Amino acid sequence: MARSCGIRVGPRLFELVVLDGSAKKHKIAAYKAGEFDASDDDSFAQGIAALKEAIKSLGVPRENVGLVVDSRHAAFRRLTLPFSDRSKIEQVIKYEVEGDLPQWNIDDVIVDFHVVAENDSSSEVLTSAIPKEHLADSLEMCERAGIEPLEAELETSAIVNAALAADICHADDAQLLVHVGEYSTSVVVMDAGEVREMRVIHIGALTHDVARSKSSDVEGEEEAEDGAAVAVDPIELNRRIDQAVKRIRRELGRTISGARTVNPIDAVYVCGIELPGLIGDSVLDVPVYLLDCFEEDSGQPAEGYGVLVAAYGAAVRQLGGGKLRPSLRREELRYSGTWERLEFPMAVACLFLCTFALVVNLLQYRERNLLESNGVLYWLRSSNNYMIGDLAKGLRGNLSPVPDSIKGLAKKFRDKVDVDVEEHPPLTGLRDLKSTLESEFLALQKELGQESDVQQPQSALAGMNLVLGVLKTNEKEWRPSLRKVVAVYQPGKGGRDDTVKVTVDVTFFADEGAVRATRDYNDFRNVIKEQYWVVDIDQKSSEELEDGKGIFIQGLPITVDVAKYYEKRRQSIMEGV
Repeated sequence: MARSCGIRVGPRLFELVVLDGSAKKHKIAAYKAGEFDASDDDSFAQGIAALKEAIKSLGVPRENVGLVVDSRHAAFRRLTLPFSDRSKIEQVIKYEVEGDLPQWNIDDVIVDFHVVAENDSSSEVLTSAIPKEHLADSLEMCERAGIEPLEAELETSAIVNAALAADICHADDAQLLVHVGEYSTSVVVMDAGEVREMRVIHIGALTHDVARSKSSDVEGEEEAEDGAAVAVDPIELNRRIDQAVKRIRRELGRTISGARTVNPIDAVYVCGIELPGLIGDSVLDVPVYLLDCFEEDSGQPAEGYGVLVAAYGAAVRQLGGGKLRPSLRREELRYSGTWERLEFPMAVACLFLCTFALVVNLLQYRERNLLESNGVLYWLRSSNNYMIGDLAKGLRGNLSPVPDSIKGLAKKFRDKVDVDVEEHPPLTGLRDLKSTLESEFLALQKELGQESDVQQPQSALAGMNLVLGVLKTNEKEWRPSLRKVVAVYQPGKGGRDDTVKVTVDVTFFADEGAVRATRDYNDFRNVIKEQYWVVDIDQKSSEELEDGKGIFIQGLPITVDVAKYYEKRRQSIMEGV
């Protein structure tokens, strides 16, 4: 048998209803109505303790729970949209209603909607908005009490589902559904069994007691200026309650007179906290009844069951009943639901990924051992022989003198020594050798003064040779003739690096004529631009030779950074070692 629970959490009261059965036929298995002191500084902890005790004593199900949130902070607006697709409404509803909610930042509220009327080209929706912080407080109270609601809704939708479950609203009549809370009264206009309007009256059954002293333990006391509790005169207390009832009746009268319904409103059904002079009377000649949604012998209390209606509506909805399906947790459940759908395939993918990583690790481990035992160790020994040599055999090394640090590293990997690969990995030894060589190289540079603060000027001769080297490399493709070459060192200014400016007067010959010579000249420029040490090459016009078999370029400037060439050469040498 299915089991569900509905909980309404207000600022000072809470109600809890547990149902057994189905949406059409069910019975109240347990119920509880409790109170916590909202005027106390520790009211939140009181609410958690009261809910926890009720949940434990009633055996509330943990997996099928609906939460009803107090409507006093909610706002209701009616919108007309130029489409009827629910998914599109879901996407734009927040932005459409933003202009009607100037009191809030739209990112700080949850917006829900109910389609009132629709056709192929448009739809009319009734939106409800509530600040996220107030919803979060109610959810946190429930979660810390040991229960997590599957969904949350306002009192307005909860009493509608309760009334529809009790078959109060029909196709040929109209009603007002009213829920009296602590500090607000929720009102829903029903017409032909459909929701037409929702609103909140900011007056409740305990509005007269909202300024009660924090230290007061006696009902009907107020706080004086010196902090002492002062008893409220019973006549004054009754006057306040009577004023609250009159204001609620006046607002209900305005709702009845302004309601846009096809059928005349023939009844007002009230639930929540019972107020004297409201139920059993009439408003604008419309009778006021208690919203009795419980069947006879269904487990409800003998009296005072009006406060349970909102919680009952949430429990019925969790059983699959009710017509309204609000979702105040839509934003957070949208992501959690998506994750739940991905959990199993993600778990399988992770399992395959872990297996693949384990296999690859084993294969690479074997390859590394093989490489270190044969390839790297052989290369390391050959490198040591090249640098250090073998004096016993009369072989002189190419590194002289050999630093003691390199001798110590080479000694671990001599051919006559049985190397323990686990204790002295050859790959690590090769890296240590490279690092040691770089350190010795830097130390030698510093000793020679190349690492001093005084930077030596770039070599104009080296810059000129770099440019001439390009011509030399391509002498089979081109037929150049140098008439004049000038190389000048240019110190860097304004944060720029030093450079060398090479200026050449060059002639390109071609038996085919000036067209071929011009093509060779352009090829020369393109090759020069591709060199990493070239900073810039200017465009110079050419002159055709008198015999037509070549072109002449005068004063072609090429800017070269010789430091880049030497730096890359040094890196290449180190990598080769």
